[in-house]
Amino acid sequence: MPRLQLKRGLKANLPVSGMLAGEPMVTTDRGTLHVATGAAAKLPIVPAIDDLATLGAVDGAADLLILHDASEAAAQKEKKITFDAFKTALNIPAGASDEKVAAVAGGTSGYLFGTDGTNGVLRMNASMLMSKDAGNGFVTLAVGDVDCGTF
Repeated sequence: MPRLQLKRGLKANLPVSGMLAGEPMVTTDRGTLHVATGAAAKLPIVPAIDDLATLGAVDGAADLLILHDASEAAAQKEKKITFDAFKTALNIPAGASDEKVAAVAGGTSGYLFGTDGTNGVLRMNASMLMSKDAGNGFVTLAVGDVDCGTF
């Protein structure tokens, strides 16, 4: 029975010229498929995400996320971005791994309590006190006098 064998090799050796439109190429070291769109152009084919292995740990500066760029009109819509650059785009401070909040849209995100109750996103004036439990599970607000004014 006849078989079809695709052009194959290392990703570093993918051709950059002399290709035929529609020609498929498989990388044996990366497991990626590329299809030539012209003599000197090729399009990477995006893998099925649910078929990929799970990443054990994240290296924010080196590991990449794949995003679908809805604003792209003509070229491939799938783009790469480092994990750290993605966090920056979401306004999440570098080095942060916990969920944070921002006071307003586009504001710098941070912890409600902060590090000592005075430098978080939520801050108290002199008549109020904010304390957190030892297990970091919740914050308690203590209100001293609330002056509602006069008539």
